[in-house]
Amino acid sequence: MLPKHALAALIGAALSCSPLAHADGRDAADAVAATTTDELPRITVTAIGSAFRFDVPATVSVIDRQAMDRHLVVDIRDLMKYEPGISAVGTAGRWGLDSFNIRGLDGNRVAILTDGVSASSAFGFSTTGMRAGRSFVDPDTLKSVEIVRGPASALDPSDALGGTVRYTTKDPADYLRDGKDVYVSVKERYGSADRSLGTSLTLAGGTPRNGIVFVADHREANQLGNTGDVDTANYLRTRPDPLTQNTTSVLGKYVHVAASGREDRVTVDMYRNRVDTDVLSALGQAGTTRLLADVAADRATRTRVSVGQRYAGMDLGIADRVEWDVWWQTSDTESSTRTLANVPSRAATYDRLYLSDLSERLWGGKLTLFRSLDGGDVEQRIAYGVEASRTTPSGELNGQGKNVATGVVSSRSPYMPENYPLRFFPRNDTDRYAVFAQDDVSLFDGRLHVTPGVRWDRYAFRPDRNDPYYDGAFVQDGLGNVTKSRFSPKLGATYAVAENVELYANYAQGFRPPLYNELAVAWGTPRLYGIVPNPTLKPETSKGVEIGVRGNGELGYFSASTYYNRYRNFIYGGYTLDRSQWPQWALNQNLLIVMQAVNFPRATIKGAEASGGLMLGALSDALRGWRIQGSLSAARGDKQVYGAGGTSPLNSVDPLSAVVGVSYDASTWGAELIGKGVRRKSRLDDADTYRAPGYATIDLYAHWKPIAALELMAGVTNLADRRYWDWGSLHGGVLTNVATGGGVDDAQLRNAQIERLTMPGRAVSVSARYTF
Repeated sequence: MLPKHALAALIGAALSCSPLAHADGRDAADAVAATTTDELPRITVTAIGSAFRFDVPATVSVIDRQAMDRHLVVDIRDLMKYEPGISAVGTAGRWGLDSFNIRGLDGNRVAILTDGVSASSAFGFSTTGMRAGRSFVDPDTLKSVEIVRGPASALDPSDALGGTVRYTTKDPADYLRDGKDVYVSVKERYGSADRSLGTSLTLAGGTPRNGIVFVADHREANQLGNTGDVDTANYLRTRPDPLTQNTTSVLGKYVHVAASGREDRVTVDMYRNRVDTDVLSALGQAGTTRLLADVAADRATRTRVSVGQRYAGMDLGIADRVEWDVWWQTSDTESSTRTLANVPSRAATYDRLYLSDLSERLWGGKLTLFRSLDGGDVEQRIAYGVEASRTTPSGELNGQGKNVATGVVSSRSPYMPENYPLRFFPRNDTDRYAVFAQDDVSLFDGRLHVTPGVRWDRYAFRPDRNDPYYDGAFVQDGLGNVTKSRFSPKLGATYAVAENVELYANYAQGFRPPLYNELAVAWGTPRLYGIVPNPTLKPETSKGVEIGVRGNGELGYFSASTYYNRYRNFIYGGYTLDRSQWPQWALNQNLLIVMQAVNFPRATIKGAEASGGLMLGALSDALRGWRIQGSLSAARGDKQVYGAGGTSPLNSVDPLSAVVGVSYDASTWGAELIGKGVRRKSRLDDADTYRAPGYATIDLYAHWKPIAALELMAGVTNLADRRYWDWGSLHGGVLTNVATGGGVDDAQLRNAQIERLTMPGRAVSVSARYTF
């Protein structure tokens, strides 16, 4: 491979080349960035999963609104259920789903963008009742979801080492057309897996060029069912903990398209989720503290305001299309945990109330310019611009305890495990700046597309030295400003070897600086565990190559690729320090385990993916409407552990999976039968970690439109009522270490009953949408 600086120089030279001729004046809508469409026709797939885009030198898939409706998607696990190489990460019970795993990387290594705005960071320690995930979007407000594997585009953040999930919310033009200036629909749905009920209302008014849309959704649910059968009120239970949750989301968007082609957009997006849990599975476990009661209430909210404009058909010399967006977003997670804790060593029982608040405030903006150049035999579509943002996180753990026997109340030890209030990390501002450029060069009558790009990122972590955090006993010296920057070059190519078949290759580098929750978190619980900050943590970087072939036509489509990604200074948040490395305060507290975020020298992930579909109607008119589709994903990950030689498995990599299905679509109804098989998770770095067995499930979906205004949809999942475990729930939940991968800890600790983590058995979902 070329050295980074040499490749960056070559890409810079390509982007600065003088045009061979003036722009051809074609409609500015064709001047899209970097991912300019080639001559291969776009496909639309409404059965298994998504449509694969055939216009980029990487694996990019799109899940449209119709696919989400027909698969009765209500959360991110439903959303990614049939996507090759992608899964949802999270845990059953109180904390729920957190984020995505793309090709073996999850948590904060995956960018989640809603209309271009980044989701907040994952962070938390559930043993203290303090955690924030990244699942702050209601799928019912979305028009489409695009998944990019790896840091393939210079237009996306370079810290998306695993990939990017790009949510696009609904527009007025999705519902309005000439002659129809009002749209109203109501959707009702029910799911037996969690006994959920949901209502969604969509209102749109105006015209496609000057309209407004509102989407309001409310859902109430209980604990997600499983196949456990022990219902005791203690840690031996295998049934899920009782919980209730309700989720409300509201999307409002105004879009105006002027006669000049200028497009104005204003979006307000609000999300609220509340979960109340009776954590019976935490009760009765012997130890330094024995819980007699544990009741929790968690609230997650997100509010976003975005304003932007699109200017098309311009003639500025440097651009013929300009886009700008600015945004403000706040994400908050508030948790209340009340426990009745018996402490045998003190012969006392304490009524403890933990109150935690984690929040992130985000300001940002992005300016992108586009230029189309036509030089006869050479055409270029150039995109370049700047992006800047400031993130301000804050967090505090407070509470008080009461000695049940004496009635004395205090926020100090031993009434609480530590002296409260506590700050895990200092108040800080994290500034990010980026300059990017990318070109799509079309050669040989469009058969060859070369896509060079480069992105420069600068990251600055600025803690407030006056924050009470610095007064804590757990803080290490040396935590101050951290500033990092790096060039990340990208280079891709596609070549049409036949009318509907193309080869593609892509090389991309990524750059993820350490976050505040990796640099600065400090914590200690006497006789239990502690976390040591690491202000010298280095950024992790990646280099990846992907090669593939794909094609589509009347008969169907196919896509196959193989990839290899290498990571340096891989940040691992749950590394257990040797006792000789413990700080003095940890020795004084007689801790059992002390952890720290460290840089592993390197990690590698390699794998292959394939997907295909056969439209049987192209073979015979008698089979019109029938379709067979399938996908396969296999990957292997290894890491070199800090301070050790050799390598060990990277646990976050999903086991091999395959999906196959058959569907039939008529004008007013259709049905789809999908089978999914997952291999046993055998490669783990700890011999004592539970190895989830392989499994196979069968799902059946159907839709019917008896009249134009009414659409009915139904699904039966896990038809055979199989007992199985989802690796995303295990790795991102109970079996993970503190901050491993997604930066979450649901450690219940090594005594969790594995049966309690099984997925639901046979379940039924139905929905009905009526359009007025």
